[in-house]
Amino acid sequence: MAQRILVGVPPKHHVLLSHDEIDGFTDLGYTCKPVPYGRNDSSAGKIKKLWGVIAKALNIVKELYAFSPDILYLNSRFEPVGTTRDFITVLIIKLFYLRRVKIVIKTHGSDVSVLQQASFFYRKLMIPFLRKHVDAWFFLSNEEKEMVRQYDEALARKIFITANIVDPGRSVASVEFREKYALDEQKFKVLFVGRIVREKGVFSLLESIPMLTCKDDCQFVFVGDGPDLEKLKKRTEALEITKFTRFPGFIPDHECDHFYANADMLAFPTYFNEGFPMALFKSVAAGLPVITTRIRAARDHLSSPDNVLWVDGESPESVAKAINTLYENHALRKTMSENNRQIAKKFSRGQVCAGMHEVMMSINHA
Repeated sequence: MAQRILVGVPPKHHVLLSHDEIDGFTDLGYTCKPVPYGRNDSSAGKIKKLWGVIAKALNIVKELYAFSPDILYLNSRFEPVGTTRDFITVLIIKLFYLRRVKIVIKTHGSDVSVLQQASFFYRKLMIPFLRKHVDAWFFLSNEEKEMVRQYDEALARKIFITANIVDPGRSVASVEFREKYALDEQKFKVLFVGRIVREKGVFSLLESIPMLTCKDDCQFVFVGDGPDLEKLKKRTEALEITKFTRFPGFIPDHECDHFYANADMLAFPTYFNEGFPMALFKSVAAGLPVITTRIRAARDHLSSPDNVLWVDGESPESVAKAINTLYENHALRKTMSENNRQIAKKFSRGQVCAGMHEVMMSINHA
């Protein structure tokens, strides 16, 4: 009998990824159905956010009864806010859903401070409850699993490493796209894509620009929004480098993907608690040369100088040195591009979902 999976799909980020996974599971013979799950409006008050979590959890219970799946698969984050949401959701499911269902959570990034909390709620209630009732966690790097193991060996035994699906066919080079976003045909285009927060290394990247010997030949494109966007723009003005920069803002995934095929390199000097940053691996799949930090999934899958140049994400000097190196070394860029297209094949829909399928089969027979 074919297995059925109810898939929790986030409202804004990783939407395409969730549907890619649904398609991959369907290819393997699963019957899948999406259900909304994930972050609420960040501007809402605490009571409204709490009610949003409860309302989504009750809707999941409703869908569980209607669909009767073998597995509930939720996309989330392993950090205080995301884990609290998961706790409330799983608690409501256990209270109101009286049939058997395996629960699997995929965490898109993690912050193990959730395991360091001194409060009774975290240490004695929330983490033990989730450890008992979640059958498997998918994490996106070995580094994250080892960090969890330091604090909770039993929970770490339920963690399995996976990757995100990356489809290079979604990124297409075109003159029309470059004209639409004012990408200068005569410039070496340095791309950043992601949430505009300091921990993503955006200020280090921006502050590297005055140090670059090649800056007059470059255009720096910061795609994304976030709480530090206005500060970043003001810093651009203060450094008098506005003419070198572009800020297109938030672009939906299906459109944003084309930036990778229309840039010359990715600069992603993050020191955020990433899991498997899609901007990084979409760039790899598109054959872009890359500078980034040696953390988490990047550390698992990439090496320097074959795929990337490693940088210190908090050092503009380190970022500037790497950008200058890639700009000046065409042979290195060419080799890196070829290697990256090759390594990205292991993030295909078929390979990623086949690995997840093995885990799901193992917990079904546990």
